[in-house]
Amino acid sequence: MKKRGEIRRKRIIFYYVLAIVLPCLILGILAFRGIKNDQALVEREQRRNLLEAGQQIIQETDAYLSSIENCFVEIIDSIAIPQKTIFTNSLLNRFSAQHQAVAGIFFVSDVDVPLLLNNGMLYVPDDFLTVSDVAGSQATQYILEKGWQFEFREKNYPKALEYYYSILPKVTGEQSGGEILNAIARVQKKLKLDGETIETYDLIWNDYPQVLIQNKIPLGAVALLEKSLLYLKKTDTISALKTVRLLMRQMKKPTWELGYSHYANFLSKIDEIISRCESSRDEETGRWLQRINIIKDSLLLSEKHTEYLLSFLENSEIMFGNMEPYRENYNHRHKTRINGKSYLFSMLPGNDYGQWGLIMDPGYILKNTIHYLILEKANESNFYWEVTDENGELLLKSDYIPEDTPPVYAVFPSNLPSLSLTLYQEDSGLFVSLIRPGKGLFFYIFVVIVIILACGLFFTLQTVNNELYLSRMKSYFMSTVSHEFKSPLTSIRQMAEMLVRGRVPSPEKHQKYYATILQQSERLSHLIDNILDFSKMEEGQKIFRFEKADIIPVVKDIVESFQKHTADQGFHISLTIPEPLPDVVFDREAMEQVMHNLLDNACKYSGESKTIEVQLFPKGSKIVISVRDYGVGIRKEDQDKIFSRFYRTGEELTQTVKGSGIGLTIVKQIVEAHQGEITVESSPGKGSIFSVKLPVSQK
Repeated sequence: MKKRGEIRRKRIIFYYVLAIVLPCLILGILAFRGIKNDQALVEREQRRNLLEAGQQIIQETDAYLSSIENCFVEIIDSIAIPQKTIFTNSLLNRFSAQHQAVAGIFFVSDVDVPLLLNNGMLYVPDDFLTVSDVAGSQATQYILEKGWQFEFREKNYPKALEYYYSILPKVTGEQSGGEILNAIARVQKKLKLDGETIETYDLIWNDYPQVLIQNKIPLGAVALLEKSLLYLKKTDTISALKTVRLLMRQMKKPTWELGYSHYANFLSKIDEIISRCESSRDEETGRWLQRINIIKDSLLLSEKHTEYLLSFLENSEIMFGNMEPYRENYNHRHKTRINGKSYLFSMLPGNDYGQWGLIMDPGYILKNTIHYLILEKANESNFYWEVTDENGELLLKSDYIPEDTPPVYAVFPSNLPSLSLTLYQEDSGLFVSLIRPGKGLFFYIFVVIVIILACGLFFTLQTVNNELYLSRMKSYFMSTVSHEFKSPLTSIRQMAEMLVRGRVPSPEKHQKYYATILQQSERLSHLIDNILDFSKMEEGQKIFRFEKADIIPVVKDIVESFQKHTADQGFHISLTIPEPLPDVVFDREAMEQVMHNLLDNACKYSGESKTIEVQLFPKGSKIVISVRDYGVGIRKEDQDKIFSRFYRTGEELTQTVKGSGIGLTIVKQIVEAHQGEITVESSPGKGSIFSVKLPVSQK
């Protein structure tokens, strides 16, 4: 039987493979090829989108710079031709502040050296410094000569101080007043009059900050530096740092036009003061040092900007070589490298005097304009990116760069910064069409095929397993029924042979053998009835003869019969009936079969206990027949399965008891045919209670 079941199982699987798997496999291969084609189309479309995105970024960068150039062209006619190599102009400074991509502004003509706007420069070359009023300076020196004699030759500081004070009210003009006050402060410092010296420097800072000494050094800067040194001498660290911070802020603005040598000297003195204050452990001193370091970092950035502009100015041949004089509506950008730094500058429409030009800031354009445009396009088109310079050095990139994705390159043209933009498309994997509306037909076909295969395989395996299970159950059923038939037939045959051959000596023995033959015949008849009824019920051909009657006699007869037949086995079967009970519509033979099967099970699975209790009582609109034993019991997980055909619990104790596995199935079908229900309450080792609930007749 097992071999036949295996053959049947293999046959079902073969038909499944032939009818479902092979067609689905062919369709799946075709769908897979369609998906791959879709993937190639998606990749091609993505690369085209990346190329368009790169070109748009380049075009919008060019448009941004062109807008700045056009704005500058509109104000050129209102700007006077500068007269100094490094000049100042408030209108141009405002324009530069509004357009941060502009690093510098210059003017170049055929005859003069290039002229550069002082746009946030910390210092200028010493040769380009503005010279103060020479005549006024010589007159001041003449006035101060007598004081110098007292101060430097005779070392008579009190007399020198008295002289300087005496001439101060007599002079006019900022230059003379500032230089005399500076001389007074110098002598006070020599006399160690620190408090008075600080007051004098305060006066200089407030009234004469722009006066130049030695024709180049701003007196205001000297006053602040000397004040901070005096505070440091008095161990007033906080005041010293506050004054240094004020000096650094004025240098950053810049308030004065400093030559490089003087700027470097001031910065060196400032660093010395800061280093002397860093040894302090005072919290407030630490906070001021932090503020100063912030300004110092800002100064370092401004120094780079200053060097950037001065390097461009020193290479004036670049500007002369790209001049296009007397041409209207001519904007042209040029690129060059000076000292390893990239420059991008625009030469704007010229006139009879020369041409204006803009020095663009490549760093700002990259980090603000280009970076912003890339992020904007990346949000729209979903790509990864990186930006490199002309030497291949990585400047910016997205958080993630795919390794195996072919890139798309977009190189900036010659009129833009020397950059290369590399774009990487998102992973266009096998199932990318799933999220692309209108382009996922093959994917959905593939998914449907997979679902069909999975469902078909599941139901096929379920069918095969059910068939094998039923086959095993039927085989077990046949074996059990054969044994059940053989036992009573053997008993009947043996006793009949003894009676026929006259081997039974006494009438009492005769009577006993006759009773046993009758009992075994009834048992055999009951087995046959069960099998026949089960077959009819399975085919829906069982016919019930319902009638309204009292069910008590039926229950009594079956219980008394079992009491009589099981008495010699030690069973005690009790019956409790609270008479009278209402009538029930039922089939007498069917209900006898129900009681017989329930009591038979109770006896079989009673275990060591020989007590069985039968109760008959009303409950609401129903009559309940309860059969209780105190035997082996049933596990909770098996309680819903015991009414299934051929089912036997898996416990060793119950498996040793012979049975057909259809008794409770017949009971349930009969009870349900009577519009009733059967329930079970059981615990392993404590016994079981089977309750049949039948509706009371309402007629």
